[in-house]
Amino acid sequence: MATSSQSSVELGSHEVKDYICNACEDKTNVEKSADFYCKQCERFYCGNCIDPHGNAFAKHTTFGRVEIDKWPVSKKVVDFLQTCDVHKDHTIDKFCNLHEQLCCPKCVSDQHRYVTLQLFSY
Repeated sequence: MATSSQSSVELGSHEVKDYICNACEDKTNVEKSADFYCKQCERFYCGNCIDPHGNAFAKHTTFGRVEIDKWPVSKKVVDFLQTCDVHKDHTIDKFCNLHEQLCCPKCVSDQHRYVTLQLFSY
């Protein structure tokens, strides 16, 4: 499954690229913005890497940024959305019924420990 992704998400003052070229990441461990998505490979490619991919896999269907609605949600965006705003090193996995708020385990112990919690499913 594709795990990386480029529109950008602001995280404080840090920019997070949500679509990363998987080929560049594999070869050089560099996060370069992706411009294409291959449906069959379930991988993202930058402008430089799409041509070798197209030569090797001519029958694969690729989608450029103009068809980004056909791309899957990236792992980086999912991770960003599941990260606690208060405790950046924790993942949100609970829902406080009383406060109607999503919580990470640290939030539960700090602020919601006396409230009945219901597991939040993704």
